[in-house]
Amino acid sequence: MSHLWLPLALLFDSTTQPKTAMDRSLFLILAVLCKVQFSILINDLSDRRFDSAVGKERWIGRLPGPVGYAIVFSFLAAGLVAVFLGGGSLPTTVAYMASVFFGLFYSLRPLRFKERGIAGLVVYSLSSVMIYVVVPWTWFDAGLWPLIFLSAAVGSDKWIQIHFHQVIDYRADVKNGTRTYALQAGLDRARSSLRQAARFSSLCMLSLIGFIVVFAGRALMQAIVLLALAAAVAVSKIYTDRTKNHPSPRSSALVRELPWIYLGLSFLVFYVLPPVLFFFSAQQERRLWILAVLSFLFLVGMSRQSLRYQYR
Repeated sequence: MSHLWLPLALLFDSTTQPKTAMDRSLFLILAVLCKVQFSILINDLSDRRFDSAVGKERWIGRLPGPVGYAIVFSFLAAGLVAVFLGGGSLPTTVAYMASVFFGLFYSLRPLRFKERGIAGLVVYSLSSVMIYVVVPWTWFDAGLWPLIFLSAAVGSDKWIQIHFHQVIDYRADVKNGTRTYALQAGLDRARSSLRQAARFSSLCMLSLIGFIVVFAGRALMQAIVLLALAAAVAVSKIYTDRTKNHPSPRSSALVRELPWIYLGLSFLVFYVLPPVLFFFSAQQERRLWILAVLSFLFLVGMSRQSLRYQYR
């Protein structure tokens, strides 16, 4: 859910009816949560034979097939109910279902874009942009510029996410014959293109930060965002240098595979900025403290997880 907080905070801040938007945002959060679970679980079900062969265990894979699929599509049904109860428009519903279909096309045969090289990265990113950006954008009927900057930042970062996992899953995919982009390109080329994509994603996130600063309209918010940017970049550089100079078996694969500038910017954009933006929006609508606190707790939890990240 990490990629929902920033679009929600940024688009919420642009609405002229914060009280009504707050009520509707709760249904939006539920709808996105259900869709994300649907996509994760449908992928786990489609991969359970391969996961079992390399020692990965997913709870849904232990269930009988019909029961597992019933649970998966129950999440989809609940998500659609949340869309309708939240007053989702036709464009919102279309974007929601587009994300669902992209998720299905990524995981399931006969298309199964997961094994169609770079097309798999494209389809995964499109599914993410639809659910994390386009759905909230249509939900709040926001302007065009937030859509452009958010789509670039979220889409490029989700590309990195799936590309990164293909790199660290390389040996397992070789063993079970899952022909991802990394397997087709080769490990060295996949690592090289991952670093290039991370640089592009960093530019997209810097552009989004610039958009927030320029259009924030509040001097205090601008100062906080710029200070947070400087702190995140500095801490990321110090931490990654120390980890690389003193490697250990517990060192994070994130530091090994991804540039420090990308790690610092992605942490700032998707974890630090949302509670900051919610804090300022809460000055207009007190109930937004709920989202400010939730996003802050998410920041704390993800900080601990990132420091100890070991992919299983």
